[in-house]
Parts: sequence; structure tokens; C-alpha cells
Amino acid sequence: MAKKRIHVEVGKYKLELSNLDKVLYPEGEILKAQVIEYYLTLAPTILRHIKGRPLSLVRYPDGIYGEQFFQKNRPDWAPDWIDYIRLGKERKKEYIVAREEATLVWLANLACLEIHQIHSFSEYADKPDYIVYDLDPPEGKDDFEEVKSLAFSLKEELEQLDYHVFIKTTGGKGLHLITPLEVNYSFDECFDTAKKIAEAFIRKHKNTTLHLNKEARKGRVLIDIFRNKSSQTIVSPYSLRGRAGAPVSAPITWEQLQDIQGAQELTIALVKDMVLNDGDPWEDIRSWAVPLHTDTQRRSVYKNLPQNPKHKSPEQLAEYEQKRDFGKTPEPYVPEDDGRGNRFVIQRHHASHLHYDLRLEQDGVLKSWAVPRGMPPVPGVKRLAVQTEDHPLEYLSFEAEIPKGQYGGGMMWIYAAGRYEITKEKKNGFYFRLSGPQINAEYRMHLMKNKEWLLERVDKPQQNFLEMEVQPMVADALKKPPKGNYRYEVKWDGIRVMITLNEGKMIIRSRNMNDITAQFPELNIPEEAFRVNNGVFDGEIVCLDPQGRADFRKVIKRLMTKKQMEIDYQVRKNPAYCYLFDVPYLDGRSLVNDPWTRRREWLKDSFRKNTPYRFSEDIEDGQALFEAAKTMGIEGIMAKDPLGKYYPGKRSTAWYKVKVKNTVDAFVIGYTKGEGDRERYFGSLHLVELEDDQLAYRGRVGTGFTDKLLAELKDYFDSLEVTEKPISEKVSEESVWFRPVPCEIEYTSLTKDRHYRDAVFKRLREDL
Repeated sequence: MAKKRIHVEVGKYKLELSNLDKVLYPEGEILKAQVIEYYLTLAPTILRHIKGRPLSLVRYPDGIYGEQFFQKNRPDWAPDWIDYIRLGKERKKEYIVAREEATLVWLANLACLEIHQIHSFSEYADKPDYIVYDLDPPEGKDDFEEVKSLAFSLKEELEQLDYHVFIKTTGGKGLHLITPLEVNYSFDECFDTAKKIAEAFIRKHKNTTLHLNKEARKGRVLIDIFRNKSSQTIVSPYSLRGRAGAPVSAPITWEQLQDIQGAQELTIALVKDMVLNDGDPWEDIRSWAVPLHTDTQRRSVYKNLPQNPKHKSPEQLAEYEQKRDFGKTPEPYVPEDDGRGNRFVIQRHHASHLHYDLRLEQDGVLKSWAVPRGMPPVPGVKRLAVQTEDHPLEYLSFEAEIPKGQYGGGMMWIYAAGRYEITKEKKNGFYFRLSGPQINAEYRMHLMKNKEWLLERVDKPQQNFLEMEVQPMVADALKKPPKGNYRYEVKWDGIRVMITLNEGKMIIRSRNMNDITAQFPELNIPEEAFRVNNGVFDGEIVCLDPQGRADFRKVIKRLMTKKQMEIDYQVRKNPAYCYLFDVPYLDGRSLVNDPWTRRREWLKDSFRKNTPYRFSEDIEDGQALFEAAKTMGIEGIMAKDPLGKYYPGKRSTAWYKVKVKNTVDAFVIGYTKGEGDRERYFGSLHLVELEDDQLAYRGRVGTGFTDKLLAELKDYFDSLEVTEKPISEKVSEESVWFRPVPCEIEYTSLTKDRHYRDAVFKRLREDL
């Protein structure tokens, strides 16, 4: 029977894919097409860890229960563009080296479920960049809790030796602990170091062993350090395993490890969602590389570096410490000087114009480029980078306001910092990789003329905030302002929006991700209103009454207006304003892990005054603001943790909403027939809430309506298709039912049967 084949393009390469409907994991009926899709979707993250490494492969052409092949050599029929390196005795084995997405797709099409990696990069194949400790339970004893406990104990031992420890599941029964290293040591040196650490560990923990022989283990957990030999490999981060359920060797945080019940618990679907929603826990692993603790010579340099005679400090740095309050702004991350000379910093500099300064440590100074439009966010976007004079190393930690009249006068922030490495030298430039807590990406720098360079991003980010729909962060509710270290803002009574600014183009999305840009043309002014080129902004669109308070009915009228002539009229009659209060992405990097105070500084500096955009101011006294909200008839206030992260689409204790009255987002599902003055309209509205994916009846609401609103609502409800009664509760037979319509209800409390007590209708919520 002929194979089913299709042809696809991945990047700049054309591939032939076959038998996409073949079942590779029978239990979950996971097809080859799903495996290919997994590796392609997570390719940016996977390549971050395996790009440039020699790989060994485990293929399962007929699924996980068929014959399997462990393959080191590149097949003779592999495409010419598949990179490789010759290793082994007499360098006869050709190991595949993945450098682009197309290689991962090609491997997945071969039913290569498992990808195993050598512990070094092809550029320096004889020097590993980490040590691995493989914790493997004995046969017939799958006590994962014991393995977890030992992992935490070994982590503590390693940290006492100044290693930073990363953890991942193996996708089998055990765990891998990884300590990143400087690329200065042979495999033998790394193995000897790992052996000394492991021997000391097993002397303290009698339930562990170094014996590879299964019979000699005697029920003990193996601390396998023999994988650090030059010929050995480990399963790569995010590689599938050829086992039932399609488990993944998944990098995790130490906090996540506490909740995991087994090393095969994280499967293909779970891991893909984890990475897309939460990012990669190992993203900054390379920035934590250190010397071997046994290398006393380098460690002494690492601990006590002599003063470099080239260090010079400009006058404006003299008062640096006095200008910063570390109680309000966390210390910016700057790697300590360990003698490697490969630190970098990107500074956001608002001098006469807003720009960014890229600085790379080299020969005791910082080679510097001014990048007017910020770091390129994705491949294909090029930025002008103008080389400036070398700067002193003190600029690695400089963050303050340079006084007016001084060179570069204006505010300067540390935007990102960490370590860099030159990945390729070119005749007119170089490729380099930045690794740090805030940014991990690879770039190309190309000299055009004189001091003008072209800066381009090489790798593809896993999450492209500028193309994806970034969900707004959600707040928990409290009845009064919380105690503790919070800042407080007004809760604006308008339409929650996420605004994406991408290379001069703006998209305004509502809370349910509808594109509403056309309804608010006065806000679609990216160049006039913003100083930045790229960003995702969280805010609230409002229309104001004569007293300056938000009028929800006006802004909803704006939202529902679709005809251009009516939109133009509404712009004049009820102009819209947008209060911005957060920025989860800005000019080339995600800010979701930055503290709220830092995001706010950059948000305020990102748009201009005297436009429809306004900064949502915050104050320290939450109780005073809450009392003012009561007096002025404002909906409520927001309480925010100054050090809180931004969690797209999720709730967090970092944000609380405190409303003046109890309000709830509910649904109208029908109405009772009206009598007397209400005969032309309706009597009351049936209400439900969504509870555990079920409609929970909350009673009726019959107050809160003006005559005009009654007429508008009756016309709207009559335009809906009539349905059968969607609830089981016994209610008035004289009722009309229709699909759930979002609304907002005010109430004092819930009754015993969980109906709203003293319910008052506030408004429909078409924006939801």
C-alpha cells in the first residue's frame, strides 16, 4: 500500500511528510501528526536547549509497541541542509545537530519520539556545559516521593557549593538535576567532580547508591553520575518518551515538583499548554553557569576579582546610591564579576529621545550601541544600532536620573542584564546570544558603514506577544481594602481592553478578545500617542460625565455603534479616553515577571501627555481612596502588590478589586410577563450564574430600570430567539426564555436558597 504523503514548507525548507494518521501511542490514540505538531509548536523552546548540540535519536516507526531504533549516525539519505558533526573514535560517527525548526519536523516525521543530547555544543564538543545527576528508583519500587525528597536534599548540597540547580522529569521514573557550568572543563574533570559530590551525598543518605548493577542496588535509589562521561547522553528537555501516555522529559520549577506525583505525569498535551501559558522554567539556565567548585584558581577570581585599571566612573555616578530607594524598587539584576568578561546590559534611556543602549563587556569596558527603536522582537525585524564610545563597567549596574545638562541627561533604567556569548564571527559582524532572567534570545549584528550597524533577532520567540491574544489579568474580590504593602487605584467603570502596538499598527481588543479598534478611532493614534514601537497595554476605555466620572452607558453605546457615520458622531458627542494601568510586554521582551512598580515606571514613560491616553494614578492610602469612592459614587478601587507579577488570563493575590457594593457578573435567561405600568415591557428578569460549568439559578430582579431602559431591554430581548426553559427550578409559568445574556447585578447578600437578596439591575455587559 502506497504511503500517504504531503509536502510542506517549514522556514526556508521543503519537507515531505508521510503517514500522518499512523497511531504512535495507542492508549491515547496519538498520531504522528500530533507528534510533529508538538515538536513544531514548541520548537523555539526546544531549540533554545538543543541548538548546536550533537543528538542521538530513538525512532519508533510502528509506534511505541513496535520495533525501536537507537540511532547516532546521520542517515545517508538525510537532506543536505541537515547539519551534523563527526565525533567518536576516528571521528566516524556523524551526529545530527538541530539548528532550525525544520530539523525537528524532519525528525518527528521519522517517528523519532525521543531526542537525546550530548552535554556539549558542537563548537566545543570536548567541554560540557553542565553536570547532570540522574536520580533513578530501583526496579519494582516506584516510590516517587522518595526520589523527590532526595532531589531536594541533593539540591541543598549543590547550592552549598555555589551551584544553581535546575530540575526536570525524565519522562520515565526519575528526575534529572542539572548544574550549569562554564565551558572550561573536560568531561573527565566534570565526572570526577560529580563523583566526589555524589560519594559524599550517599554517605549521608543510606537509601542511595552509585552502583549501576541492578542487583547491587538492593532497593536503593541510584545517583547516576556516569552519564557525565563523554560518550553518554541524557534525554533532552521537552523530548517525548516512547512510553504509554506520551510522557515528556519536562523542565519544571522546584515549586512544581512538590505537587507532581510521578515522573510520567507530564504528558504531551499538558507540557505544551504549560509552556505556552507559563513559559520555560529553564529559559535563563545559561546565565547561571559557574566554575567547578573544585577549581580553586578560578573560584578565587570568582570571589575576589582585582580592580581593573580600565574602570572609570563619570561624575554623574557619584551619587548613584543616594538617588535610589531599594525599598521601593528592587535591585536590578547584574551578574557578579567572576572574571569571565561576558556580561551584558540593555538600558532604557530617556534622554532627549527615548532609546535603548546595548552594552557588551569586553576587555574591561562596555562596547556600546544606541538602539533608537528597541530590541527587534522577532526574526525579520531589523533595527539600526549606532555604535557609541566605550563605557565603563559601572554602567552594568547604573540606574538613575542623569542630571539635565550632563551628557545623556535623563532617566536611565536597567531593562535587561545577564551573560552573553558570541555564537559566530562574521567578516562584517557577529552573532551573539543573550541569557538572563529578563531576556533570552539570539541576535545578529551586521556592520553597514562607519558606526552604523544593523541589529536583527535570529531565533523565534516561543510566545509572540505582538501576534497572540494576550488575556487580561483578573483580580480577586475583597469587601474592604487589604492590609499590607499595597498600592491603590481607582476601579474605572468602563470597558477593559488589551491594546497591542506592533511596528506602528494598533489593535484594541475587548476583554473577550473582540477587535474593537474601529469603534474608537480617536484612540487609534499609535505614533501620536506612544513613544515606543512595540507593546501590549492593559487599560480601561471610559466615557466621562460632566463631573468627570465614568459613564458606563455612554461607553457601551460607543462599543455597540458599528456604522461609520454614527461612530463619527459619537466621537464628537461622547469622546473616549483610555486609562492605562499595566504593560505586560514592551519593546522586545515580556515584562510579566517584572515587579508591578517597574512595569508602571515604563508604562508611564511609554505614552505622551495631552492625548486620549491617561495614566491610572496610584496612592498609598487605600482606605482614604475607598471612602472617596463611596462619596463620589465610583464603583470601587483596586489594590495591587508593588512586587506582583502579571498573570495573563489568571487570578492572583497580586491584585484585588474592592467594590463599594456587592456586584456580580450574571446572566439574564428570561423574563416574566409585565403587569400594570410594566404590561408593555416585562415584570422581572430571571438570573443565573455560571457555577462549575452549570447554570445556577439566582432568582429574579425587578428594580433598577428607568422607563427608557425598560423599552430598550424589551426590544433587545424580543430580538432574541425564544428557547425552552434552561433551568430545572419551579418558576413563574408566564415567562419567556432565551439564550443567556451577560449583565451586572448589585445585591446585599445571598439568601439560604442562594438567590440574590435586594437585587438591583445595573446594566447589560455586552463587553463580556
